Amino acid sequence: MNRSLNRDKADDGEIVLPPFDPAKAMRGVFAHRQGEQPEDEKRAALFWESRGFAVEQLEPTRDLRSRKPDLRLTRNGAPFAYCEVKTVWRHTTRITILHDEQPVEERIEVSKATLEERLTTDLVTAIRQLRYANPDHTLLNFVVLVNRDAEATPGHLAAVLNRIPPVEGKGLMARRAAWTAEEIARFRREVDLCLWANSAEDGELLIEGCYLFNPSLRSFAEEITGMRGDKVISLEPAA
Repeated sequence: MNRSLNRDKADDGEIVLPPFDPAKAMRGVFAHRQGEQPEDEKRAALFWESRGFAVEQLEPTRDLRSRKPDLRLTRNGAPFAYCEVKTVWRHTTRITILHDEQPVEERIEVSKATLEERLTTDLVTAIRQLRYANPDHTLLNFVVLVNRDAEATPGHLAAVLNRIPPVEGKGLMARRAAWTAEEIARFRREVDLCLWANSAEDGELLIEGCYLFNPSLRSFAEEITGMRGDKVISLEPAA
């Protein structure tokens, strides 16, 4: 989806996109963020199918305006969970500039956000999508992070999940930090299981990290990941 672009940049390096105005669609600057990899969503679907789930892709046409998570999982004929898949990488944005009586200009801008900022954005977006489809948390909520960033590790995810709430303050940075901490706390309250995976050459997902927020799912987490003991990291849901 193309949207008119505010040339100002957000503090974290992400491009700020105001609502699309059809009246201005004849010329101007438009941006489309290059988001998740479709291949990673397919790999996640195959992962769940290999564990005995029936998988429904909620947006098979990849509607960029959709607020739904990627997958709905069914087990033994009963709805079981929603799953959102995120690709961990340095996001890019395709910029299209439409001029009067001149050729269209296109370029790619790479996000300047830090790794932890990008992970935070992925987690915040994931919980919002899951809340949209599952507002009462009647089904389980899963998140699968597929890593395509050579610098990223499960430890970076742990640092984001364990962020210490900031000291209260009235400045912009303090309010932003408080908002971020609350969004991560919401993630920990409402996501049951978060998997960190790398993609193997054969298309399989290699699970390297398992973060569990729902203690009743420990046996389930060990079963689907093949991990045992302290390899499945239990984190208390935020209060």
